Amino acid sequence: MLKKKAVVKYQNGEIIKGWVEDLRPDRESFILFPLIEYSEEENLEIKFSSLKAVFFVKDFIGDKNYKKIRTFNVDLKITPSQRKLIVNFLDDEHLYGTSHSYGRYKVGFFVYPVDAKDNSERIFVVHKAIESVRLMKIEI
Repeated sequence: MLKKKAVVKYQNGEIIKGWVEDLRPDRESFILFPLIEYSEEENLEIKFSSLKAVFFVKDFIGDKNYKKIRTFNVDLKITPSQRKLIVNFLDDEHLYGTSHSYGRYKVGFFVYPVDAKDNSERIFVVHKAIESVRLMKIEI
């Protein structure tokens, strides 16, 4: 199985970067293969219960100065099974995206950012780190 670049963010603000091979929302944890600057361990078991989210990223550097799109007024191609939503985290961060799996799993759900230039390709959001989720009206 192919490992994906990921940034793991804990609810306490801690961050660990590395690779995830098999993240399954029906489990209590997953294995992260961390970059050497975060741990000398070959792999770490990460429990969902202490996480905010897992960001599957294009690269580990990103652009801290980039202003993310915070609107749905973009050319967004979605399927009928996707829902537009705004995730409001407990730390006041807001995530605009779409999801196929919102509410399907106890531990969390995957979100795809609306901003094509976002460094995150998809994000696994942990329910315990969320203040609220606003489902957007479906236009017909």
